[in-house]
Amino acid sequence: MKTSLSSTPSVRRILYILALLFSAHANADIQLEAAQIQRLGIQTAPAEAAQGIPLDRLPAEVIAPLESSRTVSAPFAGVVSGVITDEGATVKAGAPLAHIQSRDFLAAQADMQRSSSEAALARSQAERDARLLEEGIIARSRADESRARNIDAQAQLNQARAALAGIGAASDGGAGEYELRAPIAGRVLRRSISPGQVVNAFDPAFIIAADARVDVQFQVPVAQRAALATGLVVEMEDGAQGRVVAVSAASDPLSQSLRLRARLPESAHWRVGERTTVKLLLPAPDNALRVPVSALLPDGARTLVFVAASATQYRAVPVERLGADARFAVIRGALKAGDNIVVRGASALKPLLTQ
Repeated sequence: MKTSLSSTPSVRRILYILALLFSAHANADIQLEAAQIQRLGIQTAPAEAAQGIPLDRLPAEVIAPLESSRTVSAPFAGVVSGVITDEGATVKAGAPLAHIQSRDFLAAQADMQRSSSEAALARSQAERDARLLEEGIIARSRADESRARNIDAQAQLNQARAALAGIGAASDGGAGEYELRAPIAGRVLRRSISPGQVVNAFDPAFIIAADARVDVQFQVPVAQRAALATGLVVEMEDGAQGRVVAVSAASDPLSQSLRLRARLPESAHWRVGERTTVKLLLPAPDNALRVPVSALLPDGARTLVFVAASATQYRAVPVERLGADARFAVIRGALKAGDNIVVRGASALKPLLTQ
C-alpha cells in the first residue's frame, strides 16, 4: 500500500510544530517603549461595527425612473421643423414640445375627414332604411345590409380618430405639421431630436419625469446573488446614497452578472445616460468590523492586523477580509468593536514578530 509523505508520523509532527510556531507568532505580544512607538509613527484607532460589506466601483448608468417617467415618441414619420422645449425645462401636461412636418400626418388627417363623411352617410342610410322596413317598403335584407355598412363605417371612423388621438396640428405650422405635447407635468430629462432631423414613426423624442429623482442601473457579480435584495444601500461617487428597488431574476450570460436598479434622491447633479461607478453595501455578519485599509497587512494566504493590548504592547491577529473600498475594509476575526487597531506603522511591527 502506497503511503503519502504527509501521512507519515514524523512529517505530521513537523507540520504540527510549524502550525504551533505560526500561531505563537501570529498572537505573540510585541513590547515597545514609548520612544520606539513615536519613532515608528504607530497610531491606533478603534474598530467599528460594520454596517455593510462594500462592493466598490461597480459599473453603472443613470437612467430615467421607471415609475414616474414617460417617453414621448413621434407618432408619424417626418422632419423636425422646430423644438420648443429643451432638456431641464419644467412643463405642464399638454405643453408643446416640438413640431414635426409629416406626410403621414397629412394623410391621416385626410383619412379622418373621409371616414367621418362616410360614417355620417352610412348612419343616415341605415336610419332611413330602418324606417322604410318598419313601413314595409323595403325587404329586411336591405335594411340589414345598410346596418352592416354603418357598423363598418363607424369602426373605420373610430380607427382614424385613434390614430390622431392626443395629436394636434401645429397652430402656426403648415399643412401636415403636428405638435408633440407633454403627456404629464414634470421635468424634461432628455431630448433626442433636433431641428431638421428625420424621424421615423415611434422614434423616442423626449423623456419626461414627474419629479427630480433618477434611477441608477448597475451590474453585480452573480456570485453575490444570495446577498442581493431590495433596500440595500447604494452610494454614488459624490457620496449621494439611494436604495435598491429592483434585482433582476436572470443573469447576463456574457458578463455573469445581475442587473440592479436603485432610486436616487432628488439631485440636479446626475444626468440620464451618464455612466459612472457605484458602491453597494451588502449585509455584514454580526461580528464584522470596519477598519481603515492601512491597518491590513498581507501575510501569505492570510491577512493580519495589529491590536493594541496596552499602551505599549501590540498583538498580531489573523483576520478574514470580507470586502473593502478605497478607504475602509470589513474584516472579522478574534476582535471586537472598540479594540484599538494599529492604522499607521503596522508594517514596521510585522518584522518584530520573528525577533
